[in-house]
Amino acid sequence: MRRKKNLLSLDTDSALALMQEIYNDIVEQKQTASMITKKMLSFMKEAEDMSVIGPVIKEQQKIMNDCTEKKISLVKLQSTLLKQTGGTGPQMGGKMDLSEEDRILLEKLMREDDEPGDNTQKYEM
Repeated sequence: MRRKKNLLSLDTDSALALMQEIYNDIVEQKQTASMITKKMLSFMKEAEDMSVIGPVIKEQQKIMNDCTEKKISLVKLQSTLLKQTGGTGPQMGGKMDLSEEDRILLEKLMREDDEPGDNTQKYEM
């Protein structure tokens, strides 16, 4: 049975909470990738070992680069939020009006944080 789409209504407070949750996930992913890279490098004893651990290190570097891109995307969304609130901080109960580009960006960030193979959570803004 397919689950219904969840309607995601964003006010300033919920947008900030969502962005914080996404940011925390990004930081955790980046720390894990960095830890795996360091662990793999510690296993390298000879030059031949690089052929074995090289692909793992390359994948971890890709994850760390993706995390940086996600952080940049979050900054863009936060900029939109600051412009709408006039930089004075969250307005209680105020609705956010996201551009189509910002909506797509936020949806992409939320999808990327889902578990692999988990297509049950669908959001609509």
